Amino acid sequence: MKTTNQGYLYAFIATICMSLVYLFSKAALNEISLPQFGFWWFITAIFWNSLMAVHPRGGFSIKFFTRKDYRTLLYIGLIELVATTAFYAAIEVSPNPAIPSFLRNLEYLFVSVLGFIVLSERFGKVALAGAFLALLGAFIVSLRTTSADSFITVASGLMLLSTAFYAARTVLAKKHISEISPVVLSINRAIFLFLFSLIIMIFGTYSFRIPASAFLNIVVGSFVGPFLTSIFSYSALRYIEASRAAIIQSTTGLFVLIGAFLIFGNLPTAIQVFGGIVTMTGVILMMLNRLK
Repeated sequence: MKTTNQGYLYAFIATICMSLVYLFSKAALNEISLPQFGFWWFITAIFWNSLMAVHPRGGFSIKFFTRKDYRTLLYIGLIELVATTAFYAAIEVSPNPAIPSFLRNLEYLFVSVLGFIVLSERFGKVALAGAFLALLGAFIVSLRTTSADSFITVASGLMLLSTAFYAARTVLAKKHISEISPVVLSINRAIFLFLFSLIIMIFGTYSFRIPASAFLNIVVGSFVGPFLTSIFSYSALRYIEASRAAIIQSTTGLFVLIGAFLIFGNLPTAIQVFGGIVTMTGVILMMLNRLK
């Protein structure tokens, strides 16, 4: 398989896996608290990633790491603490996991903004139009439409925080992807989030016992999420540009929308679906403009 095709395949697999993360995590969070979820979610993620790390072709290697590489892992780990905590908190408080999935597209907007600030990239007219559509769509999705007065939801605020930090993570990971392998990045992420959840569990006196149904959702979800999604997302960056991967991954919301209806029996409102489509259109316009 050509390396470019490998990149597209990895990005598509990461998109499907990420869609499942929204569904399995929402099912688990319906039964347990966020700290309990984080503890069990990331300890199982460490287990899945460790299985790959010990495999001869797993790609795990820190033999030639420099002090700079370890510092990079520290920075990425700290960024992940904020981004991932806000991400799962948004899923917990949102009535429908499809809504955070649409708002996740803001990450690609922030990636472009960081490229403009850090790398002095220019925005063309098409890119500016795409950025406007992305923000407009996100605003539409974020509105409460269940009452006469519309307010921005807590979930949308958390996703705004999450996507901003995820964008910083993506730029930093892309910069160092040739020195630090995807499995190392994935394990680093899982360890940071597991230790953070463990501290919250201890000082918050949460119970380590959870229902069997929640644990089953966590085991399956952590396999497709912190393991497969992380591995394939980072692997895609090795073979194709981040903008190409972003176009594919911006369709995650559509898969989540279908899954949410099949599993939970609910759908976003018509205006929120419209907002999600507007956001995706804006992101694709921005990414296509960058490819040109």
